[in-house]
Amino acid sequence: MKRCAAFLAGTIALTANVLWAADAPRGSLLELHSCEVYAGPCVVNSEAMQDGRYMLRAWDFTGGAFQHVDLSGLRVAVLQLSKDNLAATGSKSGDAVVYLPESATAAQREALLAWLKSSQPDFHPATLQTRAVPLHFEKNADGYRFSAGRFVSVNATSLESCAKGSCGEMLWYTPRSATSLYTVATDNRSQVAEPLLQLTWTDGNMRSVFLARFGAPDTAKDLYVSLAELCGPSRTLF
Repeated sequence: MKRCAAFLAGTIALTANVLWAADAPRGSLLELHSCEVYAGPCVVNSEAMQDGRYMLRAWDFTGGAFQHVDLSGLRVAVLQLSKDNLAATGSKSGDAVVYLPESATAAQREALLAWLKSSQPDFHPATLQTRAVPLHFEKNADGYRFSAGRFVSVNATSLESCAKGSCGEMLWYTPRSATSLYTVATDNRSQVAEPLLQLTWTDGNMRSVFLARFGAPDTAKDLYVSLAELCGPSRTLF
């Protein structure tokens, strides 16, 4: 009898874990920094103390739910301004503005904000403000685009499509976000004008973008791969 009870309890626990994994929020991520994440040591050293203080993260949900709210097809983004280099481990979150989808319901916006706060262990902003704006996240022939209303615009191209850099260039940082697989892309042009943070930020021609997957049941976590591997036949980035 005890063995049967133990087997039944184990089966219930396993089933619950499988159902939770199937319902876990998942999708694609774009993470933009104001410093290069893939470069030569001279560039990284010159930027480490003065640059990297701005960061934009945008999540595109392909499935999953949070707090019993379906997040499929929704997006959320957060813009951060800090005194620290936000690409570096242990840097402080600073101040943040969260962009929520204008077309979402109040319950969906609440769930997205709650998911963001609970799923990103590094996210502890000193001040947090929100905006409800149109969020667009797409892949096209030229690369990847994201926009949040009139406040944010990012145009990124895969690293493989750009000319190779000079000798000695390498990956110096990893995504600040919780991810499974990730790769690096080039920021062709990004523009941010956010009055709530008194921030105007324009960049371009920098390898300062992480493209990643989140929430997927990959055996490897935080694994750096090529874009071809990230977007292979069994994987979809956008």
